[in-house]
Amino acid sequence: MLAFNHILAGSIVAVTVPAPLVPIVAFTSHFVLDMFPHAFGEEPPYSRFLKIQIVVDAVVCIPIIILLLFLFPHQWLIVGIGAFFGLLPDFLWLLWRRGPKWLDKILDFAHWIQWGERPYGWIFDALYGFLMIFALVVLAH
Repeated sequence: MLAFNHILAGSIVAVTVPAPLVPIVAFTSHFVLDMFPHAFGEEPPYSRFLKIQIVVDAVVCIPIIILLLFLFPHQWLIVGIGAFFGLLPDFLWLLWRRGPKWLDKILDFAHWIQWGERPYGWIFDALYGFLMIFALVVLAH
């Protein structure tokens, strides 16, 4: 799943779940989303396609974050925490096979549940993104 969707899902968690549970539920939401059909981007690792996809995804994240700040100006901290923990598992990949063994088990699980990756998965990611933006706009009003 692309990063912008994990940020959106973590933000939805942040505005719907009691604050103490936000990090746990947002972190868990990452794995739930990764079980759905979504964009393909791992094979081969560090391919030109993957690099382009990461850059485009990062660029899309910027207006998403601005939108979140606009929709929830008084909840920016908890929304930021939700977004961070929703995206955190993707950053943990930097530690795969370099960190503690327990983390490798979590990341092996995270890799295993990627059965929904599709070459045309960007269509699903775009649909999820629009649905989550709609949900956030409704929750903001």
